[in-house]
Amino acid sequence: MVSQRLRALDGLRGVAILLVMGFHYFYHLESFYYKSTLYPYGETFSNVLIFKYGYMGVELFFIISGFVIAMTLESSRSVIDFAIRRFVRIWPALIVSAILTFFLLNWSDAPFALHRRQSWPNFLPSLTLTPPSLWSGWFPKVDYVTGVYWSLVVEIRFYMIAAILFWLFSREKLARNLVIFTLVVYIARALLRRAMPGYNGVYDALFIPDYLPWFAAGAVFYELYKERLAKGAALIMLAVIYALIARVSTNYAMIGRDPVFASAAALAFMVLFWFLATKPASMRLFEVRPLVWIGECSYSIYLYHYAVGMILISQVSKTIGLAPQLLLVAAISLLVLAVGRVSYAVVENPARRWLTKLLIGPPQKPAAAASPAE
Repeated sequence: MVSQRLRALDGLRGVAILLVMGFHYFYHLESFYYKSTLYPYGETFSNVLIFKYGYMGVELFFIISGFVIAMTLESSRSVIDFAIRRFVRIWPALIVSAILTFFLLNWSDAPFALHRRQSWPNFLPSLTLTPPSLWSGWFPKVDYVTGVYWSLVVEIRFYMIAAILFWLFSREKLARNLVIFTLVVYIARALLRRAMPGYNGVYDALFIPDYLPWFAAGAVFYELYKERLAKGAALIMLAVIYALIARVSTNYAMIGRDPVFASAAALAFMVLFWFLATKPASMRLFEVRPLVWIGECSYSIYLYHYAVGMILISQVSKTIGLAPQLLLVAAISLLVLAVGRVSYAVVENPARRWLTKLLIGPPQKPAAAASPAE
């Protein structure tokens, strides 16, 4: 049962990265923020819902992360052990991708690259996974090497919060404690905004109130999966989490996104995870080999998909017709998946295994029990 559920978890990772790729390749640069001319097909797909709301693939990743981190904390011997496991999972592939992306964006003459020339200070927020604002006093134009790193910064904040709650309070009640902490953080922000008209967002950077509910949901689903949490208690916690997510989604209206649709998508994610945790046999659709294959290397794909994909897409001719354009974008997408798989096979997975053995020692449990979620 464990391996079956984890295969479905990788399948959901595959869905998440495909949603994000669709968002970036068909909607993001023609959205409310940019209105650029980098897509060969312009605004043709700007009203296609799966592309317009594909950004929610990141939120799906956050639920998955909440699930996985709850499991990783449980199997970690200490906070140092946990920190090492997260370091070897995140940083080796990140360092290589940041270096390659840096040079690719500086060397390429593609329209996308010409808009995103890099300078060396961009490595500071990118490799420390800290907000660029932390470095802007010294380097006013500093930014991430590629914008997708923002979600890794959010992930790191969650790791810190989850580790503190896990080791300071009841380890068997991590999900409950995360839900309570999330609610307190959200209410405290509302009070701060009311009391401080000059509220500058530092609190948001530290406590990620807009994203913490997604991670907390993942932890709830993990404890449901482990049969440590009664379904009734899980439903109450998830109802609280969903109310916060729905409230945050109302902020999307100002940038042209429908809060009702975003909330409905969030509900769909939660339903999928409910079945993952309670009726894994119903999730076999997400165990198909192509989705699992993509999901296994989804982190590496995520690191490269935006820069590599958009450098190539921005060079597709605007005059060749829509059908040839889409064929080329499909080919580019397959190439990006291949790049991610190579990164996973050559950098991410070998580095994780070697560094884990070096810094922690041989695994105490059979590798098959943990590998799909690591």
